[in-house]
Amino acid sequence: LEGHDRIVYNRHHVRMPEHSVLNLKNVSHQISAKVVLDDLCSQGVIACQGGNMAGWSLYLDQAGCPTYLYNWFGHELTFVASTTPLDAGAYEIILTYHHDGGFGAGGEAVLSVNGVSVASNRIPRTVPVIYSMSGETFDVGRDTGSPVGPYPHNFVFTGTIESVTLERLSQASEATKKAERKGQFQASLSSQ
Repeated sequence: LEGHDRIVYNRHHVRMPEHSVLNLKNVSHQISAKVVLDDLCSQGVIACQGGNMAGWSLYLDQAGCPTYLYNWFGHELTFVASTTPLDAGAYEIILTYHHDGGFGAGGEAVLSVNGVSVASNRIPRTVPVIYSMSGETFDVGRDTGSPVGPYPHNFVFTGTIESVTLERLSQASEATKKAERKGQFQASLSSQ
């Protein structure tokens, strides 16, 4: 996916291997979802990548509150969550992450709904190379692998997903890219 900084996905994109999805690691980025909710108490995963050992998930929790979860190797779960459930209607839910710069560094995450910031939190550190060696994937509309967060397996989204856009807002430094390549090579050796 070299040469692309923005890719739009939809509900047909499930079980996509990590290397086939736009890489958001070690850079500032944005995850935008356009959804339509038919009723109160909509819930489920809008988009996620990885699993219970590392990854991220954008979802509506069981109360219908927009939530972004960043899972750092199963040890640190960082939630950026609204406390207000969404009513029926059309929404654009955006997670904007401002990376501090550097390999596996942290940054600030801000969650907004229809242009209004509803939550923010600091992610202390991030997964620098690969979320999963065990076949966890990128999914839209459900979480097909081990759940990234504390929600049921699969956790199908009950509303309509018009689109999910992944976009890089910055580029990794040459030093970070070199560290990524080294990490990917080491990961490929250990998975053989």
